[in-house]
Amino acid sequence: LATRVSRPPADFPFPRAVAGIWTVLTIEPLGPKASRVRHVCLGFGADEESHRLRTFFEAGNAATLAALKELFASKAR
Repeated sequence: LATRVSRPPADFPFPRAVAGIWTVLTIEPLGPKASRVRHVCLGFGADEESHRLRTFFEAGNAATLAALKELFASKAR
């Protein structure tokens, strides 16, 4: 699954940097009750705004993936 931000909120703190990135999510089955999820953000620049955006997404994406992991683990019990 590949996504990108087509229109960030008006008050989004990194409007220029977010315009150039996209995200790829892959799910690889490992067995009847396990999968490997890989989440990659691409297209970050070398500028300061891009570095701050990367930090912003690293924290947010980690929280989202942890919540999804917990949700699916609770469904498997």
